[in-house]
Amino acid sequence: MNHFELVCILKPDLSKQSQDQVEENMKKYINESGGKIVDQEIWGLKNLAYPIKKSNKGYYIFIQFDIDAKELLNINKSLNLNENIIRHLSVKVENHEKLPTMMAQQKN
Repeated sequence: MNHFELVCILKPDLSKQSQDQVEENMKKYINESGGKIVDQEIWGLKNLAYPIKKSNKGYYIFIQFDIDAKELLNINKSLNLNENIIRHLSVKVENHEKLPTMMAQQKN
């Protein structure tokens, strides 16, 4: 199994319930693909560096997980189909970063 870190940016106007639902769906995608979630952080609502789909802010979620690299394609396909996710990025890492991350410690 390889180590990956996933950052998703959700639409800023989602309700708390919708944010939780998207987060649960992401975890479900990972678990159904044979992955194991190591840890996660909610970075919250942050300013974007540039507008995405006419939004200047986004709600960030960070997940660390272990999975076979060939299964990552299925997770990315599922994330692409979710209309509440405006951007996502999965990165392979040697070791997971210790939490809390710098992003979680920063104030808006």
